[in-house]
Amino acid sequence: MATVPVPAAALLRRSALYLTLLVPLIAVGFWPSYFARALDEPQWRIHAHGALMFSWVALLLAQAFLVRANRRPLHRRLGRVSFVLVPLIVLSSLSVAHWRFNHPANDPFDTLAYFLYVQVALLAQFVVAWSLAMANRAQPLVHARYMLCTALAIVDPIVARIAYNTLDIDIPWLQAITYGLVDAILLALIAWERRHASGSTAFERMLALFVATQVPTFFLWTTPAWRSFATWFAALPLP
Repeated sequence: MATVPVPAAALLRRSALYLTLLVPLIAVGFWPSYFARALDEPQWRIHAHGALMFSWVALLLAQAFLVRANRRPLHRRLGRVSFVLVPLIVLSSLSVAHWRFNHPANDPFDTLAYFLYVQVALLAQFVVAWSLAMANRAQPLVHARYMLCTALAIVDPIVARIAYNTLDIDIPWLQAITYGLVDAILLALIAWERRHASGSTAFERMLALFVATQVPTFFLWTTPAWRSFATWFAALPLP
């Protein structure tokens, strides 16, 4: 196996510590809307989606620390779990979105159409990042970069809840803040890589994808085409 450049190795080691920060952020962000009333939530879709997303964060943490400990064979074996977990996350996300449309007491249709696009955009970021990570399994450093981007795809729902619950910031400024934060992280990673001449373009590609899926958030949901799509989606005979 090729020797990992020192700066890149340092990034890999630190990524485990950075990903650990997701745990307290998740606790703070989801405490009012989920943890504080989890026992009173009767909807199984909410619990299933929560369990799957927490499982993904746990998998990311486990994988990062296994790399840090140089336990690569176990890292590879455990990584196979993602081939089951990712499709389940996509299905659970869409199932929750569909259920919310059919319980309009939760939010008005326009709000649900707005968040449907946000969910679709985040799923696209997540799935593309994971797919590229799997396609580059033979290149550990490229693989790690894309896996890190799957974590960035779940920053929005965490930070958005913190901003809404603590600062009473609502849409569309909510998304402007969360998107800006994620893009700033990607820009910082790109600057770091250019400073160390890594030659990788993974973060540049993901920034292009993130921005391309973020921008329509601020106008697409008001268009007749998206409203028609949301109406069609809500009418699907899903269980």
